[in-house]
Amino acid sequence: MWSEHDDRMLRVPEVNSCMVCWTSQVQLVEASHVKTTCDSGLAKKFRIFVFFDFQGVKVTALAIDENIDRVTNLLVPFREYRISRARVLEIPDCSLDVGSYRFYWVLTAKTVIEEVIVVDPPKLPSYFRLRSIASCDAIANTENVIDVMGIFLCAFPAREVYFEGGPSVARDYVIVNYELRPIILTLWNEFESIEGSDIMANIVQNPVLICIRLRVLTDNYLSLSTQSSSVILVSPIVQESGNLRAWFQTNSLELKQMVHERSYANPYVLLPPVASNRISQISYIGQATSFDIGTAWIKGTISLEYRMGRLWHQACPHCYLPNDFSSSWGIMCRYCSRDIYTFPRACVTLTIKDDTGSVNAIAMGDEAEKLIGINSCRLYQADQENVHLTDRVASALKGRVMLFYVKHSSHAVRATKGARYTIVTSYDIDEVEATTT
Repeated sequence: MWSEHDDRMLRVPEVNSCMVCWTSQVQLVEASHVKTTCDSGLAKKFRIFVFFDFQGVKVTALAIDENIDRVTNLLVPFREYRISRARVLEIPDCSLDVGSYRFYWVLTAKTVIEEVIVVDPPKLPSYFRLRSIASCDAIANTENVIDVMGIFLCAFPAREVYFEGGPSVARDYVIVNYELRPIILTLWNEFESIEGSDIMANIVQNPVLICIRLRVLTDNYLSLSTQSSSVILVSPIVQESGNLRAWFQTNSLELKQMVHERSYANPYVLLPPVASNRISQISYIGQATSFDIGTAWIKGTISLEYRMGRLWHQACPHCYLPNDFSSSWGIMCRYCSRDIYTFPRACVTLTIKDDTGSVNAIAMGDEAEKLIGINSCRLYQADQENVHLTDRVASALKGRVMLFYVKHSSHAVRATKGARYTIVTSYDIDEVEATTT
């Protein structure tokens, strides 16, 4: 219980930099990874902890260098502590959005940390603003971040991903919650080595994860990904975690079947048709930059205007980006820098029109095959036999009214295909009406 009426205890707002001897009772809600900074040419390690008091006032605390291990061994997320004799310093830049409390604490060798024993697991503090998986499409491919809670279903092998700065390690995990929308969560680098190891060590128990400040991406239709400020809490001791675990045990057979069916990569599960108030006018997205929106739902009549190009391209089997090669042997992908043997991948560029304007958008891979009605191997073989399918495809597509979920095309797609938007998924209007009625 919070000791809000204990005269010896100070509320967090009462603790300031003029005090030396003080005690405050707080709950740990977040702990970062160990980070390194250079101060006057000297490297210093530090770890950030975030606490809440009983009134919901947030305070950030730092442990530096040799104090990190001592403090880390004492602090567990969601447990309550009495902390005294920490150094209290004023946050220097008052222009930052630091909340109502304008000080931070430094946990030193003299800081006393005592755990407050609580019998029942606490409720999840209001600090966490958990969002639904259903809301992810609205912030995909933007700088906005999301907090979610889910239970682990399965993991895929770790992989190396090559960027300009060098290789990174990533691993995909599938999580799910009450919405029954399994989604891939990608842990990168230190998140994979630390939290990923914790998950795999408890894989039999299907640990609950509370994930803070994740990015939403359109990989695998929709997926979640860590970034530098993310926090992953594995098997947190809160009531909501226990409730989700009980739900999982009741529904485990259905959830295992969803994994078997690869529902985590199924657009009908992750991106079902939306209501009309979620659909943007094409004139709006035609003027929007990637800074304005990351993705959008649009509806319009389609046509295949450009009929000179092929309905397939040579693609990297790792990143799927289009590559122009004269040979398919002994090649390194120009985008992900991995050795590859290219393969044909369907692609079709459409003009989508509504009452406000038109936009060109490209569909690739499975989405292109769904629209064209012909798989990539058949498209490739037809070209090899000098059979032209473009007119047949254009006739089949012309005049269809469809709902599309689109994103801004990558630089590689814009450079090679000239399409400003890429189709993530699509639905015939008949499917939309059947779903929404």
